[in-house]
Amino acid sequence: MRKIKNLILLMVLTIFVSCSDSYLDVNASSASPSSATPDLVLPAAQKNSADMLYNADVINTSGDSFNLIGSIHAGVMSDAGDQVWYQPEQQYLIINTTYQRIWNNTYILTLSNYDFIEKFEGEGYENYKAIAKIMKAFHFAMLVDTYGDIPYTEAFGRGTNTQPVYDDDKAVYDALYEDLNIAINMIDNAPATALTATTDAMFGGDMSLWQQFANTLKLRMLLRQVNTGESLTAQYNELMSNGIGFITTTAAIDPGYADQTNQQNPFYTVFGFVPGSTTTPARNRDATRGNEYFVNFLKDTGDDRLSRLFAPATSDGEFRGVPQNVYTNFYRSDNTSDLGPGLIIGSTQPLQVMLGSESLFLQAEAAYRGLISGDAGALYRAGIVASFSELGVPNAATAGVDYEEDAFLDVINWDLAVGAGKELEAIITQKWIAGGFISGFEVWMDRVRTNLPSGIPIPVDARNTTFPSNLLYPQTEQATNADNVPTQSSDGAFDRHTFWMQ
Repeated sequence: MRKIKNLILLMVLTIFVSCSDSYLDVNASSASPSSATPDLVLPAAQKNSADMLYNADVINTSGDSFNLIGSIHAGVMSDAGDQVWYQPEQQYLIINTTYQRIWNNTYILTLSNYDFIEKFEGEGYENYKAIAKIMKAFHFAMLVDTYGDIPYTEAFGRGTNTQPVYDDDKAVYDALYEDLNIAINMIDNAPATALTATTDAMFGGDMSLWQQFANTLKLRMLLRQVNTGESLTAQYNELMSNGIGFITTTAAIDPGYADQTNQQNPFYTVFGFVPGSTTTPARNRDATRGNEYFVNFLKDTGDDRLSRLFAPATSDGEFRGVPQNVYTNFYRSDNTSDLGPGLIIGSTQPLQVMLGSESLFLQAEAAYRGLISGDAGALYRAGIVASFSELGVPNAATAGVDYEEDAFLDVINWDLAVGAGKELEAIITQKWIAGGFISGFEVWMDRVRTNLPSGIPIPVDARNTTFPSNLLYPQTEQATNADNVPTQSSDGAFDRHTFWMQ
């Protein structure tokens, strides 16, 4: 508990400094007090990373986050019929204030702290700097995926440049990929540094895991670009020949979450229960439901993950989702399913950054496409078993194998998928199930680049017949940096795409 209290104190100091010029300025310095060193700043930055994924609105705990909007647009999450929390998102109504906190706070609370670590002048922090470089790549890539061109080369002017230029999204992606390679080499050449679970809240100082995480991020970024027509053979070959491999278990952040105010896991803070209670719902709990299509897919395919992802409706004991943007009494909170015990574990649960199952499905897709060596089917099946385990399905290894082998649907059973030419849809569908509520942003991006799973319906009475591929640049940027913000039309979420969406 002392650990997370210290992190909160450090973040308060960080936020105070970063916002002293203007909370609209993404270049505002967030360097902590002069006595701060990378070993103190890193766990605080990692705690902020977790918040950006699951609760970017750290003050009001609204749940605005990459995961939330991703889960909605991927056809996974819906709104209870008596709540009306997520109606604009479900209507595909995107304006310049839509989730602008994920832009502002990614720069102010997260990237600026990693930049402080990377540029710290002092000896003995090489591994800290490598970690910071990896995490900067992680967050910058998400911003590129979400918006396209972004401030990158001038993103950290520390108050001297309040109007940074916007860099070309493809150029940023290329630079980030190279930064990941540099970070991997830095770790290889760094003197031994005693990072621990106290100073590294993600991998506890295991630098080989950091290298595998960086390698897996590289694979994710390369697969984003499969539709661009660019030959990336050299990158895929290097990825497989560097001897690093990919993460095999879930990468998670645990700064010492506790069942107290401002100390809970941010996912649990938004969707679980208030501190000290297992009955008083958190702010978004009663509103958050599974999309009817998602829930019914699990029911219709006899998926054991159903009862881990959802709880039976209190009214009649049925598992029931909600069609997106449908607000009727039938779909009220008590007649639909809460999030289940595989998601709402406890206020101290670690916060997932990248699922082990995602790593396997990424490899399965790359192998299926012939981009890396490996048995796509074996990787696919291993990904299913990993997902069953991650969600706490009893006897996960056996249950996952039986689920795949016994299925008569070609987007579950690999042999049937091969026979029907549905291999890619099978991989993306299983990735959608495994990560829909946990890595919602990733399944949204998969839907953007592959249009899969193919059966997800457009929400009832949506304002557009195609799903959003990106967000609009925030109002805060329009107000402070209008000369540099790229032009977007009023419906820019549907007519402008990041470079990899061709």
